[in-house]
Amino acid sequence: MHRRNIFFLGAFVFTGIGVSACALLGAAPSIAAPLDTGLKLAAVTPSPETEQQREARLIEGAKREGKVVYWDTASNLESVFTKFRQKYPFLVMEYWKSTDEAIYQKIPAEARAGVHNFDVAGVEINFLAELRKTGLMKKYDWPNAKEWSPEHKGRDGSWVARSLNCVAAAYNTNLVSGTEAPKSWDDLLDPKWKGLMSMGKDDTDLVLMLWAAWGKEKTVNYLKALARNNVALGEGVTARTEMLSAGAYKIDVRLNLDRVLDYQRRGAPIEWVRTDPMLTRPTPIFVAERAPHPNAALLFADWFTSLEGQQAFHDASGKLLPDPRVKSKLGDAVKGQRLMFFPVELGLDGNEAQRLWREIFLK
Repeated sequence: MHRRNIFFLGAFVFTGIGVSACALLGAAPSIAAPLDTGLKLAAVTPSPETEQQREARLIEGAKREGKVVYWDTASNLESVFTKFRQKYPFLVMEYWKSTDEAIYQKIPAEARAGVHNFDVAGVEINFLAELRKTGLMKKYDWPNAKEWSPEHKGRDGSWVARSLNCVAAAYNTNLVSGTEAPKSWDDLLDPKWKGLMSMGKDDTDLVLMLWAAWGKEKTVNYLKALARNNVALGEGVTARTEMLSAGAYKIDVRLNLDRVLDYQRRGAPIEWVRTDPMLTRPTPIFVAERAPHPNAALLFADWFTSLEGQQAFHDASGKLLPDPRVKSKLGDAVKGQRLMFFPVELGLDGNEAQRLWREIFLK
């Protein structure tokens, strides 16, 4: 009996091996079907990470990293950083404020030397297209920005807008009546304004914004006609807004609308022109591909694009924000206006725009 059982067991094992071998060699499955053992293996599908689990994971990593290094051009951000630290007190915010050009040059220069010092940075959009080609901007899904307008974020996830800058012509209401005030971009070409207008001494971004709205040919023709009105070239927008308010000029061709509204609230005699379109450009923020504090970087990116972070930046800057839930006086002011956004790709023509500007206004 015992010997017989061994025989049957051996036959069973041999048969099983034969079935497996035939299967491996491509034999017809009809020769020997696999045994049905009655055991079923369930497909294992990993559960998606919840928002709370994601934040907990980032917090755990950020606690080990200890800080976020942020580079940008914006001023008065201490209140923003304070609110961030209130939520994540274990992180230090290290902020380097500089010019757009300095940030644009520093990032690839340090990367070529094998140095990666920043986690998150902001830079004007006309520098972004070239910077994106370096591969130093992280492609990220920005979970809090999924409902934002496509003009306010990169299609590849490499950036989102930290704020939106609306540009407007403005005039001194003590020197220009409402009836004679310009109502459009073409009205600025009227010879009656010759020698009575100002603009920035290097408003290359105006070239690019008009280019986005009208195309290159119309923009060049328009700027040549504008130059025939002997527009005075001055310093930055704050200085020119003050000069306009003081009556040094009747009109300024290109001011930041949030600054104009701020001066109006202080009682300055200035008004802005409701041009069609209103020229607007997003100022991007992005996460470094080689961030030295990767978890802290994403924690800050998520917080900054949350309603709390967006509201904090609006309260500090007065800028128009990409999150439509953030209400602002600037948002109310431009309601109903057609906004023309500067596309990132046009930034690749920045050198050409600068050449045109200098050729038209500085020759």
